[in-house]
Amino acid sequence: MARFRPNDPGEHAKRLHRFGQAIRQQRERRGMSLADTADLFGYSTSAWSRYENGSPIPPKLPAQLDEELGTHGMFVILWETVKDEAFPDRYQDYMSEEARAEEIFEYTPYWIPGLLQTRDYAQAAHIAAAPDATPEEIGSKVARRMARQERLRSDDPPFLSAILDESVIRRVIGGPEIMRDQLTALLPFVDTRHSVLQIAPLARGGRCMLGGPLILLTLPDPYGRMAYLEGVTNDQIIDEPSTVRSHQRTYDRVRAEALTPGQTADLITAVIKEYET
Repeated sequence: MARFRPNDPGEHAKRLHRFGQAIRQQRERRGMSLADTADLFGYSTSAWSRYENGSPIPPKLPAQLDEELGTHGMFVILWETVKDEAFPDRYQDYMSEEARAEEIFEYTPYWIPGLLQTRDYAQAAHIAAAPDATPEEIGSKVARRMARQERLRSDDPPFLSAILDESVIRRVIGGPEIMRDQLTALLPFVDTRHSVLQIAPLARGGRCMLGGPLILLTLPDPYGRMAYLEGVTNDQIIDEPSTVRSHQRTYDRVRAEALTPGQTADLITAVIKEYET
């Protein structure tokens, strides 16, 4: 059984950083480049760079390191000092990657995607998610969310493909007026050069369900792909190529079952009218 205990997040980050330094030292001792090492273990160069700089690593990697680098169990032993820590917050790691992503593919069954939220909707959503938070804390979270959206308005925005479960546009967050304004704000993103928005309709049942939020990023590094899975108590960042491809295939299946952009615009417009009445 996994052990959970209070811990110092700062100390956990230090241990991860030391683990990454050990990987770099062993790699350089053998005269291996970052790209060659990433390829040897089946990861992207961007993912391997993150591991060497202290990002959380896949649990299977320590044993692979020991086998390939001949370190006689050193990395497995080091991993024991890290793996039992409570799950660190992956959100900040994800934010840094989203800020440089060239493509963003997102499926959401609960909320309007953060990149497309209006300020009022974002505030209502944060209050609903954290009812005990102070107004200052809510205001800070909303400000950060609004700042994330600046890239979409830039001269070189990332391509955004978003699939929303139909329940998202029908779930009232903050009241009918806020929902009307939020859905109206979605329409300009439905089908443009840099964005496609689709609804996964309730009528198609389980064929349009993923079970939870999923975000896939295409990064500027060669072959740089990652998946981000949001959970109730912890989030996951996935770099392992075959797992990322599996999540991409699942996303593609949901997209194939979703409404076309034109049908999506018609449904959103119809729901807007429902909120108006």
